[in-house]
Amino acid sequence: MTPKKFITLFVVALGMMIPGACDKTGPSTSEEEAKERLKELLNAEDKLLQNQTIRSSHMGKTMKYTVWLPGGYDETKEYPFLYLLHGYGDDNNSWTTPGSPANKGNAAVIAKDYLAKKGVPMVIIMPDGLVSFYQGSWEQYFHEELIPEVEKTYHCNGKRAIAGLSMGGYGTLYNVLNHPGKFTYGYAMSPATDLEGFGKLVKAQKDPLVFPPITLESGTGDMTVSISSVRDFSSMLTENGVRHELIERDGGHTWPFWNACLEKALKKIGDSFGQ
Repeated sequence: MTPKKFITLFVVALGMMIPGACDKTGPSTSEEEAKERLKELLNAEDKLLQNQTIRSSHMGKTMKYTVWLPGGYDETKEYPFLYLLHGYGDDNNSWTTPGSPANKGNAAVIAKDYLAKKGVPMVIIMPDGLVSFYQGSWEQYFHEELIPEVEKTYHCNGKRAIAGLSMGGYGTLYNVLNHPGKFTYGYAMSPATDLEGFGKLVKAQKDPLVFPPITLESGTGDMTVSISSVRDFSSMLTENGVRHELIERDGGHTWPFWNACLEKALKKIGDSFGQ
């Protein structure tokens, strides 16, 4: 195809996307309006930004994180944030591995579908948790470096929630119990737990209502994190008056199970943002 023919076809295609552009009897459309309409069409798509980097003094290295921006993301507006944590041995891209929902996460597709159903537009941050269980130096990095940096860069409105699977479920519980005023919701999928350690964090607070609502979701066929350990943890929360729910259903320690969890998590988290 010659350059001249390509330009002609592009102009015709652009005209078809713009009401009135090809209708000689209708109102004329300026070049500026055409460019603005094209910009709107391009911005309607969600964006996945993998392997963004930040230098961490707490970790002594450059750390990676992945960002999902909702369709229609506008830099002049502010958004609530979800921090989505991966499991042991995975990384910041594991929740968004395209074309392989059976073996990895399908978060970008699930989030886009949630938004299409009139869900709350939110920014999803997926940090690289290494094998830290989201504690120690990683905790300092998360709260003192990563959160301030990404919330400034992608414009947080001050509301944030946290969710994760397995080791990320542990990180979710640790964060909502150790930093209770910072999150609107915690959704722990197949979570590893620390009954004694987490119990101390719960009992350290005089008012259990300081903790955000928590969902625990585990598969009855999980051979990695036993359902009994999650039930014991749920009982401890109940005894101490912590708001939570326990969801048990068929399934194991697998990505299809967690992808299904995420569909519910986004709805509950979106509702917690109060928008």
